[in-house]
Amino acid sequence: MSSDTSSIIGVTENPPDVNGLPSNFLSIMDITKDRSSTRGRKTGGKTIYTCTACGDKRYDHKANAANHVRNNHPVASRSTRSVSGTQRSISAHFRPVASEDALRNAFNPQAYQEALISILTRRRVPFSAIEWDEFKQLALACNPYIKDSLITSQRTMVRYIAANYDFYSSEIKDSLTTASSPIHISTDLWTSPHRHSLLAVCAQWVDKDYKLRKALLSLPECAESHSGEAQAQAVIDTLEKYGIQSKLGWHTGDNATSNDTCLESIQRKLMSSHKIKFNAKGRRIRCIAHIINLSLQAFLLASSKEALVAALESASGVTGEELLSQFSEVLASHRKKAAAERNTAKRKNGEPARKHKRKGSTASNTSVISADDFSGVENVPALRKLHGLAVWLSSSSLHQNAWDKAVGLRSGMDNRTRWSSWYQVIDRAIRKKDKIQSFMSDHEEAIGDNRLLVGDWELLGKVHTFLQPFASATLYAEGDDSSISQSLMLMDMLLLHYEEQQKIYQSDEHSDERMVRAIDMGWFILSKYYRLTDEVPVYAAALLLDPRKRIAYIKQNWPKEWHEDTIASATAFWQKKFNYEQPSDHPSTPTSMPPPLAKKPNQLAILSKKLEVRTINASVRDDFTSFINVDATDIPPDCTPLEWWCQPQQRKQYPKLSRMAICILSIPAESSEPERTFSGARRTCSWDRLRITCKTIEMIECTGNWLRQGLIQPLHENGMGLIGIPRPEGDSQDVDDDSGHYFDWY
Repeated sequence: MSSDTSSIIGVTENPPDVNGLPSNFLSIMDITKDRSSTRGRKTGGKTIYTCTACGDKRYDHKANAANHVRNNHPVASRSTRSVSGTQRSISAHFRPVASEDALRNAFNPQAYQEALISILTRRRVPFSAIEWDEFKQLALACNPYIKDSLITSQRTMVRYIAANYDFYSSEIKDSLTTASSPIHISTDLWTSPHRHSLLAVCAQWVDKDYKLRKALLSLPECAESHSGEAQAQAVIDTLEKYGIQSKLGWHTGDNATSNDTCLESIQRKLMSSHKIKFNAKGRRIRCIAHIINLSLQAFLLASSKEALVAALESASGVTGEELLSQFSEVLASHRKKAAAERNTAKRKNGEPARKHKRKGSTASNTSVISADDFSGVENVPALRKLHGLAVWLSSSSLHQNAWDKAVGLRSGMDNRTRWSSWYQVIDRAIRKKDKIQSFMSDHEEAIGDNRLLVGDWELLGKVHTFLQPFASATLYAEGDDSSISQSLMLMDMLLLHYEEQQKIYQSDEHSDERMVRAIDMGWFILSKYYRLTDEVPVYAAALLLDPRKRIAYIKQNWPKEWHEDTIASATAFWQKKFNYEQPSDHPSTPTSMPPPLAKKPNQLAILSKKLEVRTINASVRDDFTSFINVDATDIPPDCTPLEWWCQPQQRKQYPKLSRMAICILSIPAESSEPERTFSGARRTCSWDRLRITCKTIEMIECTGNWLRQGLIQPLHENGMGLIGIPRPEGDSQDVDDDSGHYFDWY
């Protein structure tokens, strides 16, 4: 057959090598690093080539491995069958397979490194994932020619993360030092699963572009002490690291007295070391969510105001979840002690220690109760039964499976340290009331005394209606756009809710002494913390600077005797801190020569001068007073008061007042950011990673937080990207991640 009418599909010999290697080299040879040799420690270990087809053939040199592939595993030769011109023209239309060089050039190492760092920090995948075979196979499935470009060392990845942590720490420092607002912080102490105490220091500020920013600045270990002094030193170290000692704003934390001690210590340290004045008492913001939850715990558990005072004193020395737990435990112990004393007294008087319900009754006797018998709403039969039902379900997978099949929604269980937990449990029960009643009828004997009766459902409905505003207020305060301007309004609404509900349950139609007493307990706690806001002028100032409220809110909703002191306090804060001219950044204009003497003015000019309208000098105008006395105005629903003040037109119209508004309205209402940090760190310190060091946890959590908050923007998001050069080997710490067994640490 002539050469011009025939085509050769295959060749009888192997195809030519690519880059000195057989074309099937990477598919035959498994390339690994031998780290057992101390000689290769700094280079990642000796490269070993293992033939996957033979299994036992290993080579130390690439050339020997390549010869093995050529001699023992040649590419299968194709037949020399001739084809027609028609077939040749069809095959010409197929796109040629890309060469190895083209595929290697298509690999983007920067994007690959950014993805790995994000997976290990933002998603908290363990470092050992880098060495998983499946991890390598996933990358090679996308591009089979990048095996020698993959990162397969845990230590290398730690160095990459450390380099990015160092670099972006300095970038965030620049953002903090050029901020348009003070740097507000929120802190909380947490004990990790591997029994280390970590202090989360979170910041919130308005940057130079007038955008609200949040960041986890540090997560240091408090190894020696949990005192306020120790926490203050960790905060000072963080402030000095970022150079923001002079820009420190307000501190948001829970109600533990250690936070008061911490701020007092910060006040002393800033003055002694940096000559910076800091008013600890005036900069103390109490987390609104903690206040709401303490009030709810009082409503559910408290038996008397004396018990509440004792619980507050007992819980004042702890923080976070421990504070809520301690507060609840003291209330519960007072309740049990009071009940035992009442039973003892009744037995001495010949009375029955407990009045049992009549057999067959369909209602819980909750309407008539003496003041001495009151022991908190959580102790009523309906809630005890709901709790007992949750315990019964969790005691056996068979019980839970039957419930899931019949009801279709997990009931959950109340938890004193989880906000609004009772509301969530009751809400689910009411939503599935019909199915739950049917389930209880089918399993009446197994459920026993935990079966909910008609009166129990009535009480659950009352408690559900009462708790709903508290759950909504907590969620509202947790939002990203919440600020201190909502704190007083939320407490006003909840106090009003307490008072309205108390009137309902005091009426003859809905009389319920237990609810009245419980409401009194919750109101006592909420009003206590409401009064403490008088010590911090920014609470009232934030409310007055909200364009939707201004002074009209105070006049409409507050007692008249409060108006004068509240407005005077906010006005004094404005006059002292903000009603002054800022020094200009521009050089002063040189003084020109005095103008020549003007001619003597004529009589008409003198008369005109006498009739001129006298205008108010802008420098002496009181913007604060004029703003708060204007009628309240609506702003777009998707615009917060802070965003409204950050708009150019507001900053131009109120140059000094806008600085005050941006300063105050950027203060967080609650310490939710440390709580979010701890929720994520629990996954970082999982049970199989208990050897991870506290410094590594800090790097992971900070880098991941900066990625989530947009302070680090990868290249594919048109950002600066992550650093592709790892920290030098000598500067990196040892890797103590999940490479060791749990019991090695324990």
